[in-house]
Amino acid sequence: MVMFILSVVAAVFIALVARNLFRSERFSNVDVVAQIAEAGIRYADQMLTSSEDGADWRPVPDNHGVITPGNPFTGVEPVPDTGDDDGDGKPNWQEMRDSYPDFKWTRAYWPTELPTGSAPGTGYAGPSGGFTTFHTGEGRFLLRVSYNPDPRDPFSKYIKIESIGRWGVFDNEDPTTWRPYAQSNLRREITAYKPIGITDYLRFITNKGNRSMDFPLGCPGYDVNMGRAEPSDSARNNWFRGGPIRVNGNLVWYGNSVNLYLRGALPIGAPAGSTSDLIPIDAVEVAGEIKVSDPNLKVWLTRMDTDGNRIDSNPIQLFPSDSASFTTASGFYRDGSDLTDTSRAARGVKRIEPPLIDQPDLTKSINRYQLSTLYSGERVLTTVSGRRRWLNLAQYGWGRGVYISNNRDKQDESETLVGGYTQRADWLKPNSPLSTYWKGPFYVPPAAVIILHPNDTDGDGQADFTIIRSDTTSSGAKFVWRDAWGEVREDWGGTVTMPYPDPNRGRVIYKRRLDGTFDMSQKKVLDGNGVIYAEGNIRIRGMLPPGMQLTVVSNETIYIDGNLLKYRNWQTPADDAGGNLDPWRGADNTCGLALLARENICVNTTQFFSPLNSLSAENVGSDSNDGQPPFHVKVTNSPDTQLKCAFDFGPWESENGSANPPNDWILYLRHRGDHGPSYINAWLNPTSALPDWGILYLNTAWTLPDGASHTPVTRLLSHVWGVGDPDFNFSGMGIGSRAACDAFPLSDPDINARLVTAPGSMNLLQIGLDQTTYTRENDGISRIAVQPMDIRIEAILYAQEGSFFVIPGDWFNPDPSDVPGNPRVGVRPMFPYFGQPLDCRIIIDGAIAENMPAAISDVEEWMAKWGNIPERYGSSNVRTAHPGEGFTVLYDDHAGWPYSDLRRVPKPTKPIRTDKFGRILPMAPKLPVSSSLIYFGDVM
Repeated sequence: MVMFILSVVAAVFIALVARNLFRSERFSNVDVVAQIAEAGIRYADQMLTSSEDGADWRPVPDNHGVITPGNPFTGVEPVPDTGDDDGDGKPNWQEMRDSYPDFKWTRAYWPTELPTGSAPGTGYAGPSGGFTTFHTGEGRFLLRVSYNPDPRDPFSKYIKIESIGRWGVFDNEDPTTWRPYAQSNLRREITAYKPIGITDYLRFITNKGNRSMDFPLGCPGYDVNMGRAEPSDSARNNWFRGGPIRVNGNLVWYGNSVNLYLRGALPIGAPAGSTSDLIPIDAVEVAGEIKVSDPNLKVWLTRMDTDGNRIDSNPIQLFPSDSASFTTASGFYRDGSDLTDTSRAARGVKRIEPPLIDQPDLTKSINRYQLSTLYSGERVLTTVSGRRRWLNLAQYGWGRGVYISNNRDKQDESETLVGGYTQRADWLKPNSPLSTYWKGPFYVPPAAVIILHPNDTDGDGQADFTIIRSDTTSSGAKFVWRDAWGEVREDWGGTVTMPYPDPNRGRVIYKRRLDGTFDMSQKKVLDGNGVIYAEGNIRIRGMLPPGMQLTVVSNETIYIDGNLLKYRNWQTPADDAGGNLDPWRGADNTCGLALLARENICVNTTQFFSPLNSLSAENVGSDSNDGQPPFHVKVTNSPDTQLKCAFDFGPWESENGSANPPNDWILYLRHRGDHGPSYINAWLNPTSALPDWGILYLNTAWTLPDGASHTPVTRLLSHVWGVGDPDFNFSGMGIGSRAACDAFPLSDPDINARLVTAPGSMNLLQIGLDQTTYTRENDGISRIAVQPMDIRIEAILYAQEGSFFVIPGDWFNPDPSDVPGNPRVGVRPMFPYFGQPLDCRIIIDGAIAENMPAAISDVEEWMAKWGNIPERYGSSNVRTAHPGEGFTVLYDDHAGWPYSDLRRVPKPTKPIRTDKFGRILPMAPKLPVSSSLIYFGDVM
């Protein structure tokens, strides 16, 4: 009996020990599974941050159970594997469902269960599918990275990472790892969200160095608008824009008033008209304090729904962080305080780390964009410096991406005992005799020039772009391009035109003959990744072709020389089919452009009329002939000095209900003869198809819109204009320091002007000395413009280390004696007064991210010259096309919600970009992402 009792006790003891060992092993496995799931999050985080693909990185899904995965946005459903490999009468996909322990997650993704009516998780495709298996020793993690932006869900603008940690080994080729032999239900599911950042805000101040300082937004003396409401007139429906803002630091508002327009949405099922449960879609998020520069400055919030309708009958007044009345307005206006607002709502905004353009790749040896361009081409055996060696064709732009090796095109800042060089100081000092880059009224920095063409310009059947380089190699020789076969092309020199590195279709390179034609029998087919990367500065302008998405990256500064447009068909009006003006002014919304600069993003207003001929010190003269500023560009008797300027127009836009689209365009010239009258000719878009090769009949009978007219001087030909000649200008005007201020009506049919005003279409204006007159005095041109004009920049802009900046330039009329109420004698009435901006409206339609904003004094400088267009031209009675308007920044919703049918349907369904598995990608290729996660934890 005793032995029996002892044996029972021993058995119980052994059972308890075994049970405890089992529980201990299980709890240990639970911890390991959690660690495996976390490893999956860290892996995806690293790949999104450091891989060549950046924000486009997605693991290849397992897609068990289907032959082809389908695409939910094209309506092509996955094709199930209905074969019967083992002959048991059950389709292969059902065998996998019953045998594979992870089939619920590793099947193909589809928004609903397929076949239709299947129970959740039992079909060959469904919402839980699309994961990828990664093995880690005795376990595995299943990973899914998705980006499903929804304009009604603020969280959807982040990249979502889902990781499922699983215990045990699974191999779809090893039945011993299938059910039921290797059954383990242990798993841990973790979710993380990773922001892109630069696509999500109208203004994003990244504060890369995490400095404890105040960052200004706005401008003293102006009503500051972040976003805009729907206009009251029905002719401009759907023009509303949200103005989301993020600041990694303290924010200080400047201006007469600040008006914020932010959108929100009600939760599904919430009663109409309710405002207590609003979900902010746009928000002001400040990871610090919110301040105002003046206690009398008022900040107003207008909340709108996702259709642009005002939610509140009156704007809500917002207060600084230190005010007892501070309110988040239901989460629309938050600072970094740990306290709550007057309604006990949370504030507490935390910092988001900025993306890095120079982020090293996974090997830590080069940056991501060098990997996607310089290391993306083939190598060929060719002759280099007289020796046969292998040449990397990507060095000359012939890779998946386009690489530009212009590392000498940079403006290094310096400090010396007697001062140094800074770009900012250079930009703000026009006419500085100490500047290398100011050429009369033009600022010409060292840079590779990129011109985006919307169509095929060289006859190879593909839309193309042009790169113009003027830098030198390490040996001091001028850079010369090589073709895609590695051959030196002396006939190209520093200029090449090539197809875009199209991320959707790639590009075909044909062998170009010396006469410029193509040998179609010799070709190379290259994949495209949509990236252009330059080691030095870039100057850029132009229009994208239909459906093109492009990311342009500079290791230095990017200068924007004029319009940067999504594709527009000039034959199609900007109005949509419903008759309401398109909020994107007729743009092809399948286009996308990002400009990423390691240093600064700069709008170069002096290049809106961009000189095409090279300007040196010999081409620049002093107005007073004493070597002192102001300066002008000299047009001499040499044909090489003829001034050739390129310019184009953006789509007209005005929120002023009384403004009208322009019908008349005027050419303005401020110029003078050196020591006597100068006789000039001008050509507009010269070609043999135009009468007299497009020469302008400046000396014919014409009338300006204000009624001022010109009577032809019959002793001279109709195409000759006498600058400083008393028969053309008021006596004494136009010679020496007293410049003539001329205006010519380009819309007058008698002047022979064939001006092209279609958005994005380039015009060429050429001015030279007349060769039929005896007097050949130089013509000194100090100002040139066509009014009215719109400049539109449709792009995501990011300055990693520096700022977004606008070069103010000098006043178009620099004569301080020519002011309202006292117009100078001899100046055309339509010519601007001193201190009066041109009728040229600049609109940034995209998103701006920068390390820190420009100093408020610098903003005042450029706003003075571009921020407030007068109601009338000069002393005339003629109204301008943008009265009371000026420099404007708008947020392009496509940056945060990249659908081409955005605002066209209640729920957009046409992504601008997808990968080959139908997964949505950001608007532009290979974007960098924030190095931080904004959430890491249990499934949300």
